[in-house]
Amino acid sequence: DTTPPQLITTGDTTRPKVSGDQLVLSFSDTGNLDADQAHKPAGGAFTVLVNGVANAVTHVSVEAQAKTVTLTLSTAVTHGQSVTVAYADPTTGNDANAIQ
Repeated sequence: DTTPPQLITTGDTTRPKVSGDQLVLSFSDTGNLDADQAHKPAGGAFTVLVNGVANAVTHVSVEAQAKTVTLTLSTAVTHGQSVTVAYADPTTGNDANAIQ
C-alpha cells in the first residue's frame, strides 16, 4: 500500500472531534494504521495547540478498523476553544511506529 492515509477534516461524523481530554482523528484508509500497541506512534510526534498554547499528548491509541487515532491530552479542552494538531513522522524511512 503506497497511498498514505488522509486525515478527514469535514463531515459531522468523521471530522476531528474533541471530548474533554480526548482528540479523535479519523482517516480515509487503514493501510498504514497499525492497531498493535507496540507500533503506535509516540505522543511526541503530535503537536496539539489549544487556543495557541501547547497541550501535551500523554497517550496515543490506534483503532485500525474504525480508521481512528485517539490522542489523550494533558489538559481537557472546553467548549469554544480552538484546537490544532500537527504530526511529524519521527524518521525519514518506512518504520513501524509512524502513520505513513
